[in-house]
Amino acid sequence: MKNTLFASLVVAHLLAGGMGLAETSFMQVTGVPQGDTLNVRTGPGSRFPDIGDIQPGQVLVILGYDETGRWAQVRYQGQLAFVSSRYLRSPSRADGSSVTTGPHEVTGIKAGDPDGGLVVRDGPGSNHANIGVLSNRTQVHVIQRSSDGAWAMISAGTGVGWVSAAYLNSLQATGTPTPEPMPSPTPQTAPDGGSLPAMFIVSGVAADDSLNFRDAPGTSGNIIGHFAPGVDVQVLGMASGNWAYVTDGETAGYVNIRYLTRNGGSSGSGAAPVTLANGFVLGILCRGTEPYWTFEIADDRTTTYTSLIGGPGPQSSLVQTTPSSLTGSYPFNFSAPPYSGLIKTQQCSDGMSDVSYTMSVSLNTPGQSGGTQTLNGCCNVWP
Repeated sequence: MKNTLFASLVVAHLLAGGMGLAETSFMQVTGVPQGDTLNVRTGPGSRFPDIGDIQPGQVLVILGYDETGRWAQVRYQGQLAFVSSRYLRSPSRADGSSVTTGPHEVTGIKAGDPDGGLVVRDGPGSNHANIGVLSNRTQVHVIQRSSDGAWAMISAGTGVGWVSAAYLNSLQATGTPTPEPMPSPTPQTAPDGGSLPAMFIVSGVAADDSLNFRDAPGTSGNIIGHFAPGVDVQVLGMASGNWAYVTDGETAGYVNIRYLTRNGGSSGSGAAPVTLANGFVLGILCRGTEPYWTFEIADDRTTTYTSLIGGPGPQSSLVQTTPSSLTGSYPFNFSAPPYSGLIKTQQCSDGMSDVSYTMSVSLNTPGQSGGTQTLNGCCNVWP
């Protein structure tokens, strides 16, 4: 009861004091005296109890600041807490350049590098499998960082990959346009020569066995599920080698495509998604929050937007889909006046459920008070 009352008082203080919650950002702990740590407190001030310590150099996700700007709100061991902002600064390399999220450029790879460039891996660490290599001056888009700030997740083909953040230089300050995701050699072509995304059937697996569904391309990936023989599997693209990026409708992951056969429509329980000539997949449903909203692009190109606050928007029709000039496929810009946006094939979380989405969307819609608002959300193809 005492803890509940104290927490309520802290919340009341924040509401009364005007806690400024902004878009989340990354900051690094620095300037702490040698041998000391940064105190984590239950509220914005030194009078609040100390509940933990953070080591110098650690990168934190900042949720916002109090009205004075002197205390930053973070999430610590599952609860909201505060740290002094005087010991925080934007994560940087030795030359002072920032490495956070957004557009970046590969730099610092020496001539004759034994790896041939900056290695892209299927997880945050040098122990993860090599899925590609990037040369100096390659532009990438950083999606997020590892908890220690040393590794950056980037768009890679139709999936994602991880690179050492030490070799990335932010392009935010120069106003350079956000680059498209790094293309894989054949991101939208399956080994059978057919286009992707497409529906496949599990084959070549014994009747009493199943196809492993993994969280990374390769046998080192953790098994997160199984597909029984004859089950339909939606293949979104190729990750590396014989590993395909797939979804079971809720979760995205990887399977060995040698055990899949393209669904010609004569067997299996599901129907193949409707795909335009340029590779854009129809029949997708997108969701987002703040406020809760949905956006659907039906098989007949009809688009429907609904907001929890504003209710249903005007129904429209998809009139244009433009693929990336780098990949010839995703990410796609689309237009369905008064709606428009950008859809990428990458893992996405709606922050509300355990559903794993296979696409992300930046959706432009008419604002409540005029103008245009941009909403970010996640999408899945619905069989």
